[in-house]
Amino acid sequence: MNQIGNANSTDVENGEYIVFWNGEGQISPHLLYEFLASKGIGLYYPDEKRKKNSEPFIVKTENNLVSEVSVSYMLGLAKGHILEVTAESGESGAILDSLHRNTSLFSDKNLKLLPTLNLYFISDTRDAGYFFFTNGLVEVSTGAITIHNYEDFDGYIWESSIINLAFKLTGTTQLLNLCNFMQFLKDLTRVKDEGQSLIRLKSLSSAIGYLLHKYKDGTTTKAIILMDMFVNGLPNGGSGKTLLMNAVGKIRNLAIIDGKKYDQREWFELSSVELDTGVILFDDVKKDFDFEQIFALMTTGLYRRRKYENNVFIPHEKAPKVAITTNYAINGDSNSFKRRMWEFEVSDTYSAEYSPRDKFGKNFFDDWSKNEWNLFYNTMLRCLQLFLKNGLVEPEPINVRYTKLVNSTCEEFIEFANHHIRLDIQLDKKVLYLNFLKEYPEFKFQLNQRTFTNWLRAWGTYNKYKIVEGHTGSTRYILFILSPKT
Repeated sequence: MNQIGNANSTDVENGEYIVFWNGEGQISPHLLYEFLASKGIGLYYPDEKRKKNSEPFIVKTENNLVSEVSVSYMLGLAKGHILEVTAESGESGAILDSLHRNTSLFSDKNLKLLPTLNLYFISDTRDAGYFFFTNGLVEVSTGAITIHNYEDFDGYIWESSIINLAFKLTGTTQLLNLCNFMQFLKDLTRVKDEGQSLIRLKSLSSAIGYLLHKYKDGTTTKAIILMDMFVNGLPNGGSGKTLLMNAVGKIRNLAIIDGKKYDQREWFELSSVELDTGVILFDDVKKDFDFEQIFALMTTGLYRRRKYENNVFIPHEKAPKVAITTNYAINGDSNSFKRRMWEFEVSDTYSAEYSPRDKFGKNFFDDWSKNEWNLFYNTMLRCLQLFLKNGLVEPEPINVRYTKLVNSTCEEFIEFANHHIRLDIQLDKKVLYLNFLKEYPEFKFQLNQRTFTNWLRAWGTYNKYKIVEGHTGSTRYILFILSPKT
């Protein structure tokens, strides 16, 4: 790789060790910070436009590589340097005592005295994506996948983004015949109709490509939502959704939020997001997940929030893309929801009783050979290539509309409505409500008239009826019309 930037990664200046203490062993603050700067440690502002009112990240550069560092790391670096310099004299005691007494030198305010680093990262463009392997930089465009020498590029790379494999380009025929992960994608998209299965495979592949592509603009800002293909409204756990997202995490840094434990009222729940995070996954979210709460995260950017630390803003263009896995459907029919949701129903090939290990005889990722890893990366990069060519390919819904109806009402109500609601006549809302409670008395203390009326509207919308509501005298009615009269 090119060595760029001014940071000196050695311990020697003019042939001598850098010393940040005096003859009595007292730490000299400005010399300590010169030592840290000589190690390539400094401040990085991800959003130059908000530099005046935002907090920086503390990072370390070494040649082209950049990584975030903690206070613990810097303390260890200083301590290790003291021990190394005094190894022959054995006079480290007083210096270490001074370091222990002056840990406030590493306080948040003092760390702001570190030099500011102007870092230009190699990053995806509208028409290309870049991936970093041990043998070179792999560029994916609509026309080709090519391997370049790192010396051909000037720019920084997040150290955590380097994939520990020598990449080799593989032909499509090999992927189709030999790649277990390619077969896994086919299994996730299979339905009875073979033609529809192929369309669904193209659709899911485009979603993978979208998540891998770190370039962001305002025209396509969606959450990729993976849900089960329900049978009679029942979720099918173990269908491969999370495994698929873990595959994305093998290429782009993935922050996983436990959807079952996630409390959207807790401001520090996004603490696992790092500056180099490419995708944030809300995994296995609950039925009442409030999708609207993450609108700003998707369109504006996010604050990385941690207990006892300052919030750091990551702008939209550098913020992670969003994915969600769920055993339920996420409700919301407004245009705001539709603009931000891309939903895919995973086929029921796999379940809690039949896993990919049962089919392929090995655990994905853990038991793979280098050749299997290479086939996997080739498959994923071709998903990006497909996305660059076609954008996000919308899938045809299977059961998602019915799933949303179940999620917003309940199966008992749907059964009641299907059997008892007649079309083209005015129906008394209260009578319908009381008849439902009579048939299903377990809802007596948990369902009120207003909610029941909302359920009636949802049922009518699902069936694409025209809904008319009004009142005659004291009777409030609802009317479902099969086809509007002209």
